Amino acid sequence: MMDPEKYASATVTSRRDPAPDLWIIRIRTEIELPYRPGQYVTIGLQSNGRVIERPYSICSSPLENEIELFIERVPEGELSDPLFALGVGGEVIVRRRTKGLFLRDAPLVEEPHLFVATVTGVAPFVSLLRTLAIRARSGEWTPVPVITIQGAARSAELGYADELVDLAQEFDWLTYVPTVSRPWEDPDWRGELGRVEDVVRKYADAAGMRPGYGGIFLCGHPGMISGARAIMRRAGFDNKAIREEQYWPD
Repeated sequence: MMDPEKYASATVTSRRDPAPDLWIIRIRTEIELPYRPGQYVTIGLQSNGRVIERPYSICSSPLENEIELFIERVPEGELSDPLFALGVGGEVIVRRRTKGLFLRDAPLVEEPHLFVATVTGVAPFVSLLRTLAIRARSGEWTPVPVITIQGAARSAELGYADELVDLAQEFDWLTYVPTVSRPWEDPDWRGELGRVEDVVRKYADAAGMRPGYGGIFLCGHPGMISGARAIMRRAGFDNKAIREEQYWPD
């Protein structure tokens, strides 16, 4: 049974399905749930007298009044299958504390940032970019260059591409680079081709990043993280300049 000291209830208030096995939901909790960009919330469902739960990175800004999550359906997933079946009005439970250290030191002062993600790994970057955009509009943040590279097999899986394109058009400090690795399944695609590892040096160099100048933040697929880290290490960046958040063990 749900322990009320550990969990609270939340309601799904909206849902969007950008691709067959990807969906974006917003939930409203019955409690205040403070967090910062880069943290995750643990949500779950009750089943047969126990709680099934998983952590998900938060997409929404802490300045919003609901929590937004970008979720990938795992085939026969113990939680993702029943979560996928929930529509607006569905009930979930949430842990009363958010956690996570990713992006705790971003944005860096006066240095370019390179955000690199695969599919749902863009979630913490969306949270931070929304927050920075709000602060920039009010003059509360001095902008530094931010390059956000997001890779997926097909463009529909990019999820937040339209929003990030709009932000990049609004702010000259933001560059958004989507890339797809299966263009033969996406004949109308006109953007970058290949995995993020194929383009990461191109955009890091264009931003003037160099050892000792710039921070690299990697999130999502462990294979991408391993590959992108190796590329940037060969470019001379040390481990302190590279932060990562793997979504499952390598």
